[in-house]
Amino acid sequence: MSEKPAFVSVQQSLRKSFDAIEPLHEEWNNTLLECNPHLTSLSNLAEQLQACQRVLFKKTPLSSFINLQEHLRFKLQAAMEFNLEILNQKLSTLQRIRDSVSQVVGSVLYMYETSIEKIGLEAILERSSLCPSIADMLEWLQDIEKHYRNQYLQRKLLLQVCGGHLSDIQALPQSWAKQRDAASSKQQHVEDILLSVSFFRMST
Repeated sequence: MSEKPAFVSVQQSLRKSFDAIEPLHEEWNNTLLECNPHLTSLSNLAEQLQACQRVLFKKTPLSSFINLQEHLRFKLQAAMEFNLEILNQKLSTLQRIRDSVSQVVGSVLYMYETSIEKIGLEAILERSSLCPSIADMLEWLQDIEKHYRNQYLQRKLLLQVCGGHLSDIQALPQSWAKQRDAASSKQQHVEDILLSVSFFRMST
């Protein structure tokens, strides 16, 4: 392995970047899990609100309760807004993670671009059983950044689309799960990358 100062500096930057990304990756996964109960609650409340709007209370024994239908509708809408607010807070967390990953990757790429002439192509492509090549790791970092960027956008769009349509809100848990399943291979790719650089990160 090359021991040029520029080469070592880029390796150190790569090591720090993966060290920074691993806890962000864990926080991302935990945040998505924390969304699930609120997605389910929001869906159930939307179903109840839709039923409340369809029923003619005047033709039921409940007609003796003045403004009951309006009161129930208000309570359900307030509960939906509460859950939607929490989901938007979770979305803000995902945005922060996405931005943090982009900043980490951007910093490494900048160091690489300013050092490439000093390192040389041969050293950039050099790898060992314990240390992936700089080229490989840079590509992996860009894959990770792209994954978070795309996933954040998809989650944001799902919450925006369901804004005023009860049927879309009811289907939100299923839509969210479909998005998760569609991205499962990319998610696994991130896991594999972190595993592939585990020995490299422990080396000095």
